[in-house]
Amino acid sequence: MAELTVVKLKPMVHFREFPFGTSTDPTMREFMSAEPWPNQDRVLEYLRSGHVLALTMGANLADWFDRPRKANPVINGQVEGGATPMGDGVWFWYAGLIYFVEKYNVRLPETFLQHAAEQGWRVNRPLDKNSRYIYSYFAEQL
Repeated sequence: MAELTVVKLKPMVHFREFPFGTSTDPTMREFMSAEPWPNQDRVLEYLRSGHVLALTMGANLADWFDRPRKANPVINGQVEGGATPMGDGVWFWYAGLIYFVEKYNVRLPETFLQHAAEQGWRVNRPLDKNSRYIYSYFAEQL
């Protein structure tokens, strides 16, 4: 049996409102914008084209700013649980991030935006079946 390569995915954002967020993480409010930002639609396409990394039970995510709504985005015509981990082989994010970017214009890190642009605004690379992708909100613990 071939040995698997371990690939550690980088968490895109740390928000106290996300699964495993802590009180020392910034609040998403600090990253909200009144208007859409440049290439926001393209970034949303990129996020939606990501790979689902795991299926989680109870993946609903609360919209902390408009309760009792759920932060469960539509991906490929289906509602996806907001706590579902997604990624592109380099970065990982929770599906709910799509909802918050779309509804509240939450800004994302410039390093990720550059990466998405370099990929043509679409996750096209399949995950390598000979690799084990690991992700953690606490990347330094991997």
